[in-house]
Amino acid sequence: MKVMLVDDEPSFHVLVQSVCESAGHEFRGVGDSRQAIEVFKAYAPDVVLLDIMMPCLDGYQVCEGIRALDSQVAVVFLSAKGAVPDKREAFSRGADDYLVKPFDGEELLMRLEALQRRSQRAKAQAAPAPSETLKVGEFEFDSVRQTLALNGTSVQLTPKEFQILYTLALKPETVMSKEELIEAVWGKEYLDDAISIAVYVRKIREKIEQNPAKPRYLKTAWGMGYSFSIK
Repeated sequence: MKVMLVDDEPSFHVLVQSVCESAGHEFRGVGDSRQAIEVFKAYAPDVVLLDIMMPCLDGYQVCEGIRALDSQVAVVFLSAKGAVPDKREAFSRGADDYLVKPFDGEELLMRLEALQRRSQRAKAQAAPAPSETLKVGEFEFDSVRQTLALNGTSVQLTPKEFQILYTLALKPETVMSKEELIEAVWGKEYLDDAISIAVYVRKIREKIEQNPAKPRYLKTAWGMGYSFSIK
């Protein structure tokens, strides 16, 4: 696995490089966040580790630039901030995972291995066909390309937004709990993390609903979870 770290602390680069290379992963470090996008293009990593608080460009800005080039690459935010609101912000800004500094090298490796397994499963599922289309009411999902059309018009969703909506669309009118959605989209190992499904739901509604305050498609079952409606 090719791992790219963007962090302005040289000593942290030494630590992460040692951990990654000891497990057989390739490593590339970037100390200046302004160079991150160009290095990303040239290196084409499988996973990007991003510090949040950096001079010039912060981790969120770097993530935005990376996502514009590759919506599928795994992004892990690294931060000394461990409060739930900080984690929620990171996941809403495109994180696939979040680690609080300082962390044990073994934990980093476990997270990398989990991301690698998910990536391999996704590739294996996508291999049989160039596209896999699901039509539900006015929606058309391509599960391989992770694209969505509503009444023939393309809707731009992030990978996690697509996966959440697609998971619900597979079972129309069926309520799924927050825990069921997290397990389906992120995996069991993320059930205890501060992933705010409500934040993702709000962003999805802003993109698919005429009136997000009175959703027609993505509905809330209070105290239970969410459902996808085609009625």
